[in-house]
Amino acid sequence: MAKSSTSLTKETRAKQRGRGKSERTKILEAMKRYGQTEDGFYNLLMEKAFDPEDKFTFKELLLRISPIPKSVSPLVEFDFPKKAKPHVQASFVLAAIADGKIPSDTGNVFIQSIKAMIDIEEYTDLKDRIDKLEKALNGNS
Repeated sequence: MAKSSTSLTKETRAKQRGRGKSERTKILEAMKRYGQTEDGFYNLLMEKAFDPEDKFTFKELLLRISPIPKSVSPLVEFDFPKKAKPHVQASFVLAAIADGKIPSDTGNVFIQSIKAMIDIEEYTDLKDRIDKLEKALNGNS
C-alpha cells in the first residue's frame, strides 16, 4: 500500500508527543507533595463516608462498589432471513415492529445495523476496486 502524509513512519513517530502522565499519577504525586499517601486518602474517604453530616460520599462510594446495572434490551425472537438481501431483512424487521413482536427502538437498532453492514460492504468493494485499478495502472495486473 502506498504511503500517505498520515502514514506512521520512524520519523513521524519520533515527532509525536508521548501520552504523558495519567490523571491518577498526577493525583498521587500531588498527594505526596502534601505528605499524604494513597492509603491515607482511602482512610479519609471512609471517614467521610460514615460521617452523618456528609450526604454525598457514602452514596458515591456505594456506586463505585456496586454500580447500578445498565439497562439492556430484552431478548426478542421473530422471523429474520439471515441470507436475504438487506431490503428484505429490513422489511421483516418492520413487520415484526408492526406486529408488536419487537419494540420500535430495538427494530431501529436492527435496521441501523443492516445499513452499517451495507456501508461496510460498499467501502470494502470500492477499496478492492481501487486497489485493482492502481495495480493495473502500475502494470501489476
